[in-house]
Amino acid sequence: MTNPELPDPYEVIERFSRITSIDCGPLAGGGLRCRAIHGSPATETSFKSILGLGLLLLAREQGLLAEGQPVIESTSGSLGLGLAFAGRLMGHPVHLVSDHGIPDVTRRKTELAGATLHLVDTPHPVLGFQQARDDLLQQLRSEHPDFYWTNQNDSPLNPEVYTRWVVPHLTQTLDFSRIAAGIFCVGSGGHFSALSAMLSAKGIPSYVADRLGSITFGGEPGASVLRGTGNQNRIPAVIDAARSRVAGVYTVSDAQACGGVRDLAANGISVGGSSGVCYVGARQLAADLGPEAEGEILTFFADRGELYGTTLLNWEERQ
Repeated sequence: MTNPELPDPYEVIERFSRITSIDCGPLAGGGLRCRAIHGSPATETSFKSILGLGLLLLAREQGLLAEGQPVIESTSGSLGLGLAFAGRLMGHPVHLVSDHGIPDVTRRKTELAGATLHLVDTPHPVLGFQQARDDLLQQLRSEHPDFYWTNQNDSPLNPEVYTRWVVPHLTQTLDFSRIAAGIFCVGSGGHFSALSAMLSAKGIPSYVADRLGSITFGGEPGASVLRGTGNQNRIPAVIDAARSRVAGVYTVSDAQACGGVRDLAANGISVGGSSGVCYVGARQLAADLGPEAEGEILTFFADRGELYGTTLLNWEERQ
């Protein structure tokens, strides 16, 4: 049951969904600039707070989730924190499967929000921590058949959250006449699905920036310092359903992504690794569009760089 002493969850998600965008400066020395939807400042964590709360609200609306029913999901960190907060707000015990790479601040906030963390110690030898987490998730589901699995990778509720709560705010604040193209990174593909549909309705193409080591668009599986972007073990049904709107794919290495994070930090924009992937992808796309192209390339910065300490900023030195 929703806690009557806490705010109405519909009012909270409306507030969280008022996401702003920022001008990140010129790209490729031409007439294009980078504009980023910034998913962090509105929520104090990341845009996954919107997803976590929205997934539970939609599941309740559609009769998939009973009052007080426990919830389970696998997470690299940010969605887990969003689900932990949503569960506390709506009265659902939350169980999260993650690994020891989860940022310390995210882990502690998740615990304080009352969620139970189940951490895997070692990665799958080929398919990495994503597969190791999935294996433990399925084990826990078999032991607890009453748990509701939000299944972010395959659930149509994932993009529906963004379509229902985020897109309406963006359509009121973005100047679509200036947007030449969009480029977004992909994990489950939820925000790509919703944002590419929004842009497609305006006749604007959308591209993907994917990390090296992700199999989503035909790459070979490989480990990465980046979390929350790319897929090492399987291709989510959510992005598969939106594949027809992918105008092209740009692959970004860890070194390039961390370089993008440093470049943005030098301009006063502190973001995480997936945002570095998006920024580098936007620069590559701008170079391909050429110096005669004008306007903006729209992308999405998912979370704050502080979650990762100095790991991304000092990546080259750590290597």
